[in-house]
Amino acid sequence: MVDRLVAEFKFIKYNYSYVLFMNFTLRQLQALTAVARHGSFTRAAADLGMTQSAVSVAIRHLEAEVGLPLFDRNTRNVRPTETGRELAGRVGGLMSELQSVLETARSAGERRRGRVRVAAVPTAVTRLLPPWCADCRARFPEIALRIAEMAAEEVVRAVLDGQADLGVLNDGGILEDGRDGADLVKTELSRDVFCLVCPQSHPLARKRPPRWRDLDGCDLVMLDHQTGSRALIDAVLRESGVSVRPVQEMSRPESVTALVAAGMGIAVLPELAAPGDSVRGLTTRRLADPTAFRCMVMIHASESAPNGAAAMAADLLVRAVKGRG
Repeated sequence: MVDRLVAEFKFIKYNYSYVLFMNFTLRQLQALTAVARHGSFTRAAADLGMTQSAVSVAIRHLEAEVGLPLFDRNTRNVRPTETGRELAGRVGGLMSELQSVLETARSAGERRRGRVRVAAVPTAVTRLLPPWCADCRARFPEIALRIAEMAAEEVVRAVLDGQADLGVLNDGGILEDGRDGADLVKTELSRDVFCLVCPQSHPLARKRPPRWRDLDGCDLVMLDHQTGSRALIDAVLRESGVSVRPVQEMSRPESVTALVAAGMGIAVLPELAAPGDSVRGLTTRRLADPTAFRCMVMIHASESAPNGAAAMAADLLVRAVKGRG
């Protein structure tokens, strides 16, 4: 569209000849259309926020460039000549289209600017968000990201209270409590399978694969109830008829892992939060029968859908996380 506008602005046909717009300014063309529309230099000046003398000078410059009079000034009202009428008509259409192009460009620029506040659980901050942050910064350097790390319940509250534009957490039933489910819009980002974390010397480390019912009677270092994962873990244990002995409850997966490494027991952690084989002496195995998982989701308040910078950041987050799978 821009290329076509440039081409049309360079040449305008009238009386079977062409005028090359080499020395015309946008202000002069605005003056032309305003005087033709109002039939008055005074009213045209008021419309454009210019002085009457400035409008007159602009029209004189146009007439000098064209080489023909554009307005008949011998009557009570200023009337365009045949050349002026045709030129004003053509320029008016182009000006409207140019204004539309400029507004579209301005709107796109505004969408790329702004601050985006993200509340996220620790696992998301350490495992999911860093690549997205780097990508967002590279693609949209005008967007300022502000990430706050907090527990799942706090993420929900921050989004509902308008303290965060977006939230990233694991959907462990927290979003269905009270009014939260109706007031939030969820978008699934990924599915995170639950795993056994135990010392390499533990009997379950040799199971291929370990099953949930193998945990019966074991000492477990568990995530606490503020995490979205705890409700899911309890539900699977209950449905599997498994009874465990919780020996410690911690809010952070790193703390759970440290206590397992210290010999306090074994643990069930989401794969994103599990140490893998990075902690010496520990091993991570996916649990089977059933294969249970948590959903990592992005949320926003239903009454205020993301727009502008937040919408662009949210779309990039969804594509970035899904692209990993």
